[in-house]
Amino acid sequence: MINGKKLRLYPNKTQEQVIWQMFGNSRFVWNQLVAMLQERYKNNPSLRVPSNYTLNLLLKPLKEEYPFLKKSNSHSYQEVTRALYQTYQMMFKHEGGKPRFHSRKSAKQAYSDNSTAIKVVAKRYMK
Repeated sequence: MINGKKLRLYPNKTQEQVIWQMFGNSRFVWNQLVAMLQERYKNNPSLRVPSNYTLNLLLKPLKEEYPFLKKSNSHSYQEVTRALYQTYQMMFKHEGGKPRFHSRKSAKQAYSDNSTAIKVVAKRYMK
């Protein structure tokens, strides 16, 4: 049996800034990698899509070039590369379209992290 919980959070101003920073950083990494892969494909269409491991290796130079990316968890960027790799795999299998750039103005903002564990400690307290 699968259980789910639907929560509504009311963060304070500092927490809200951190959340928006994580959203923005994940979106920025996605858009940078999509632009990089599109340019690579345009220059040489016969090249294969880089593996998930290779995409993860591109994260370190991105962090060095853009220091604000160090404010977010590195696991979230690994989730971004995994999702991008899966998107390209589905595109070449003709199961989906090509990856699109993510917009800041979109109503749907996402952040995922493969190591985040959330615990409800008390009625109004999460850890």
